[in-house]
Amino acid sequence: MKALPLILFALISLAQWAVPLSQIFRYEQTLSKGTLIRLKCSAPDPYDPLRGRYLAVRPDQDDVAIAKSAKLHRGQHAYATLKTGTDGLTVLDELQAEPPASGDFVRVTVRWESEGKAHIEWPFDRFYLNEALAPEADKWFAESIRGSKGVIAEVRVHHGTAVLENLTFDGKSFREILKQRVN
Repeated sequence: MKALPLILFALISLAQWAVPLSQIFRYEQTLSKGTLIRLKCSAPDPYDPLRGRYLAVRPDQDDVAIAKSAKLHRGQHAYATLKTGTDGLTVLDELQAEPPASGDFVRVTVRWESEGKAHIEWPFDRFYLNEALAPEADKWFAESIRGSKGVIAEVRVHHGTAVLENLTFDGKSFREILKQRVN
């Protein structure tokens, strides 16, 4: 009987480690095996004293048609199928209540729905920056972003999981642009 509290403690400790490790494993699998999609987005540069510097990534498309058979409601997780446009950028095709049997898709959250369309929340919203590069990012953003082609988010998707891998601007990695400006 004296071993029971020790066994319970060990099981609870293992459970506490299992959840974050499974998330890390899922994200690493997505980065290594996932399909690369490119999304046009905006990325303003906010600052949060607790989370540090990051770019708030907001894909341009946040409305999508709901599949005829799908019954969706606010706050529900749904699955957005993806298709590539003629410009090489990915767009959301259709929102379904269940994961599709084939093809690439992203698990999103329905913010609201009306008249066969839904406004969605993407599963990513931040691209973190090195604190040393952050002041230069502020300057560069102010100089460059307004009259440009825009920012492209490079995202890996695998079985509905989406991981933001990189941001590019005019075909160049955002981190590389900032490193060149700092050096």
